[in-house]
Amino acid sequence: MSEKPARRRRAVAWSIIFGYSALALALARNIVLVPVYLRHIALGEYGAWLATGGALVQLVVTDFGLAGVVTQRVAHRYGAGKSSQLGPLIGAGLLNGALLATVLTALCLVFALFLPATQGLTAAQAHRVLQCFLLAVSANGLAVMAGTAAGIVRSLQRAIAVGTITLVADLASVFATVAALLAGFGLYSLAIGMLVRSVIAAIGSLGLLATLALREPQLRWSINWEESQALWRDSARFFLTSIAMKLQSNANTLFVGMLAGPQLAAVYGLTVRAHETVLMLIAQINTALGPSLAHLVGEERHASFRALILRLVPVMAVIAAVGMTLTVILNETFVRLWVGAGAFGGQLTSIVMGFAMWVASVAYVAYEALLARGEFGRIARTFVAASILHVLLLLVLVRLGIWGAPVAVLLTTLCWGAVLGRHVIRDAALSPAEILSIGGEVALIAVIAVAVGAGFTFGYPKSGSWPSLVTEAAVCALVLVATLLGLLPRLRRQIREEFSLTLRAMRAAQA
Repeated sequence: MSEKPARRRRAVAWSIIFGYSALALALARNIVLVPVYLRHIALGEYGAWLATGGALVQLVVTDFGLAGVVTQRVAHRYGAGKSSQLGPLIGAGLLNGALLATVLTALCLVFALFLPATQGLTAAQAHRVLQCFLLAVSANGLAVMAGTAAGIVRSLQRAIAVGTITLVADLASVFATVAALLAGFGLYSLAIGMLVRSVIAAIGSLGLLATLALREPQLRWSINWEESQALWRDSARFFLTSIAMKLQSNANTLFVGMLAGPQLAAVYGLTVRAHETVLMLIAQINTALGPSLAHLVGEERHASFRALILRLVPVMAVIAAVGMTLTVILNETFVRLWVGAGAFGGQLTSIVMGFAMWVASVAYVAYEALLARGEFGRIARTFVAASILHVLLLLVLVRLGIWGAPVAVLLTTLCWGAVLGRHVIRDAALSPAEILSIGGEVALIAVIAVAVGAGFTFGYPKSGSWPSLVTEAAVCALVLVATLLGLLPRLRRQIREEFSLTLRAMRAAQA
């Protein structure tokens, strides 16, 4: 294996390792600590936070698509060997990020006057939600700068360094949240944790980028207005894509809170928390692969790029099938043991959300492929239409019940996934035989997952304790994985080859 492919493979492997370490702490915040939250925070107040500080601020304070554009551009030039053009690009990205963080944070002060989902709260509770929202706004403004700097460092194949910074920031966030809860700060604890994480991530990422610039002259920042304007143009195309993607993950709780009240917003948020967490786990693979895909495009290794996409689709389908099948099977018992039976929003909500997240996991392969090629305009047009459809569906379906929110996600995802997939198929010049082969494999994966899931749902004794739930999860995972690998020999061979090549690359780095 030559040095460049080996280095890319190592970067992907380390990105995944650190990504999962960070997500383990996200699990602590979003799953393990929730019962602690609810002992210190009223359910209605927590629901209002989920629909404002936990959701609305994510929609309002965005990086305008800047981080995605800068990451792709730096990775593309780095892969193409255009070292002399990196400094101006990095400087333009940081300048634009600072301007965005300042302007968007200021605009959020206006939104603070119109916070939704606070009906039914006392004046004191509504005031706390408002103050926590403002803290969350400040945290997310800093996160814009941190995300831009971290994306640049990741594109330069420094996965270990940026992963360490993210891990330290997340550890500090969990510690700060727990300490504040125990000290009696209530809802403020959640906003304090967000702020601590953003401060450390921003200082660490910018400091690392400055250190790299001192060591490597081609990475020294410079202000280039042409580069800045070019990034603004691409970011403008990508902005609505970013908003649409945030709608997919955050708007559901917001709309449930607006249309059904903070209590049901809390119920919905707790019901789908496991699904969202599993999707975060799966998304780490796509996130880690993004810069390497852009490197391949920069090196003009189109055959390798095409082959990698073909291998990714069934692999992501299997990983998502295992994760979401387990989630649907275990979710009702998990929520009951976790926070109480009254917090579960119904099996229909859980099943539809699981299928929607599986479809999204597969569709994001097409998204990453187009993103690596710099197809910002094409992606933006698709997600603009998808975001409009999503909002309209939420306004109609949520009124029928909270199960309408995941139905909206599913329908929207099927639409944008089909559009992006069609573009990838055309650009990669896939033959009808290849399309049928991949499509048939993905369909078989779905059928196997549904069959195993139904068997465990109706035939396996219901768990009544955490140990029995863990046992059920282990048994189900073993049966599902064994069935998938047994019936899909080509996939089994691909996984074995990928593991072998990655292990060889990691050993080469230690030699």
